Amino acid sequence: MSGGSYSYVYCRVEEECVNRMYDSQLNEMMKDLVDVLHDLEWWQSCDSSEERYRDTVRKFKKKWFKQTKIDVQKQIESEFEKTKDELMKEFKYLNDDE
Repeated sequence: MSGGSYSYVYCRVEEECVNRMYDSQLNEMMKDLVDVLHDLEWWQSCDSSEERYRDTVRKFKKKWFKQTKIDVQKQIESEFEKTKDELMKEFKYLNDDE
């Protein structure tokens, strides 16, 4: 067994959650999430590629999130604003007249 960088959390999620959600859609989603967690752990443990992980994430999001391009653009803009606000706080000292 490879992995280990996340303490094999994908195995625990699979054992504890897959087919135990009392809902067929949630069971399927948990199974798909296990695939994401597996590929994340294997990538971070240098047992597979980032490309494989990103592909698994892309498939998961496409299947489960159903976001539009506009939704994603709004999310990106919101994150830019948060980052901008944090940076402005961080560099506020530059406005001091000392």
